[in-house]
Amino acid sequence: MQKLIVAVFAVACLIGTNSLALADDAMKGEMGNMKGERKAEKDAMKGEMKGKKAEMKGKTKAHKDAVKAKRHETKGKMKTHKDGAKVKVRETKGAVQPTKQDMRAAVPAAPIPPAAP
Repeated sequence: MQKLIVAVFAVACLIGTNSLALADDAMKGEMGNMKGERKAEKDAMKGEMKGKKAEMKGKTKAHKDAVKAKRHETKGKMKTHKDGAKVKVRETKGAVQPTKQDMRAAVPAAPIPPAAP
């Protein structure tokens, strides 16, 4: 009977250690799956962040281009306005100068009185 108890105990010990080894293998497999899932999620997040970053760069570039175009448009308007003002000034100067010449021609030069002795 004692031999039977020892044999049963030995079998139970072998089964116990064997089940622990199997459980360890199962745990390692599960850990590997979890690591794979985590890595897949991390890669997906990286891809998403790269996409958002590229989208923001595109928006920023579009905004800069719009500002640049508006600045050039404003410069063009200012140049047109400035050129128009220059033309008006030339026209005004052209109209004023003949008037001055006409006034000089209309008023004879006054003789200089002789100096008193």
